[in-house]
Amino acid sequence: MKLFQNKFSKNITKKSILVIGNFDGVHLGHKSLFLRAKKIAKKNKTKFGALTFNPNPKEFFSKDKKINIINFSDKIKILKNLNLDYLVVLKFNNKLRSISAKDFINKILIDKINPSLTIVGKEFRFGKNRIGNINLLKEKLNVLSAPHIKFSKKKISSSEVRKLISKGKVDAIKKYLGRNWLISGKIINGRGVGRRIGFRTANIDLGNYLEPKKGVYAVNFFIKNKKYKGVANFGDAPTFKRNKAVLEVHLFQSIKNIYNKEAKVEFVKYIREEKKFKNTSLLIKQINKDVKKVKKILNNAR
Repeated sequence: MKLFQNKFSKNITKKSILVIGNFDGVHLGHKSLFLRAKKIAKKNKTKFGALTFNPNPKEFFSKDKKINIINFSDKIKILKNLNLDYLVVLKFNNKLRSISAKDFINKILIDKINPSLTIVGKEFRFGKNRIGNINLLKEKLNVLSAPHIKFSKKKISSSEVRKLISKGKVDAIKKYLGRNWLISGKIINGRGVGRRIGFRTANIDLGNYLEPKKGVYAVNFFIKNKKYKGVANFGDAPTFKRNKAVLEVHLFQSIKNIYNKEAKVEFVKYIREEKKFKNTSLLIKQINKDVKKVKKILNNAR
């Protein structure tokens, strides 16, 4: 896959099949667009690719920046695995947000990319004040509007995935993403509380990810291309009065020299809500129960 960040190459994109979107999460609805584009491109013996934005416009406009389902690097990897011929990434900033819908069509889509067919979701909006829509695109381009994909009568959408994350229903997310929800981040130093009570933890900086429901999770942990099983807690650690929500992962296998390294945490199942314990002994007793339960879940997970 050829990656163009704020650059274009009409030698590759001209007469291609172009899919446009934020692809926030790259869920099964998005993947259906790419499969359709690939099929059409193969039939017409041409290339297919995508146009997306970084940061996600939703993140750009939001006061609360913690809304991402996936980070930019992981998005690129997933799209690459879908065998796109190219990916154009436009930096979403004040300049791009101010471009008129007609200029976006003429000066970017036609002059810089020039696809033979453009595929977008039904709710796609673009241009200053989001005035542009499918009907405006059709005035200048050959456009295919993709239908919504549904699961259990619910539209597969980034908004639905966010709801599941916020409610702790991480085991249901796979039916929308086609994979478990996974976050990437740097391992940071904690307060050493876990070490003192016999449960060392790796603390992960969530950055601009959407915060999951506070509580305990069964997780898989990836570092240096190796997979480890663990139990995670996201929250304020009320027993020890922490003033900031943190993701802590206790691994069932010890790993040395992991601080400041990049890691990935895959959420498999929500176990219980965060709770304040009267003393450390009761907390340790509960953690042992959590570990036993999580090991059983992860050993049986597919």
